[in-house]
Amino acid sequence: MTGHIPTRYTFGTILTGILVAAAISFSAAQTIDQPRPLKQFLEENGWVSLPTPDKRMGAGSVIKVTRKDGTVSVQWLGDLRRCGITDREFRFVRGKYPAIGIGMSFRVRASVAAGYIAKLEGTADLEKADAAVMQIEASGGDAVDYRALTIWLAHPSAARRLSRVCSDFLAQEDIYLVTEAFRISKADYHLVDRDGAKLAVAGAAFERVDPSSSSTLSVADDLYFGVRGVKALGPGLSDPDREPRAIPDADGLLHLMEP
Repeated sequence: MTGHIPTRYTFGTILTGILVAAAISFSAAQTIDQPRPLKQFLEENGWVSLPTPDKRMGAGSVIKVTRKDGTVSVQWLGDLRRCGITDREFRFVRGKYPAIGIGMSFRVRASVAAGYIAKLEGTADLEKADAAVMQIEASGGDAVDYRALTIWLAHPSAARRLSRVCSDFLAQEDIYLVTEAFRISKADYHLVDRDGAKLAVAGAAFERVDPSSSSTLSVADDLYFGVRGVKALGPGLSDPDREPRAIPDADGLLHLMEP
């Protein structure tokens, strides 16, 4: 009778230990460390974060910035290249500003990764997706020279090359030129739920035999996440004597955009 008591005691100790370990494991799963938002990192490095990243929002883009009832909105309208100016003429430089954030992970909107997943015909439980975690592999800041643009527009040949449609387009109110844009050209993405746990992605392109396994997506594609040096266009733009300090700047307004 007494010979079985130590065995019971040992089993009870082991069972208690298992339950404690399980509780600790469950607690850890509830408190996964999550990376900080990319928006915060960009603003610390002098960029205005775009609410939604956009392939079109590179340096040389023309946008409309409006403010109504305290709300600021941005609309992409086109690109100066469509009006006949070349990268050489307005001195476009890819990578003028060095890469930042390489190897670091940040939270971005789930829609960023979901868009790529959809293009690859992948599937995921998007209702559970709270965000995407992105690890930057390649990035840089691209730029065009606003002053070079005004010099080009003042040249007699510009009048012949610039169509009436473009001339009227650039003379509108609340029209701005993006002179600098922050680009992420390669990154790894994965979707996470509200607790920071990875969500599985299934599909032939993801080479996943087990649909329940977590999936990371590697993307090499230029996507613009931030801008700055957003300069006003409009009447008088072609005046070569116009002082750069007199050019209205929309960066302050852009900071008021809803995240």
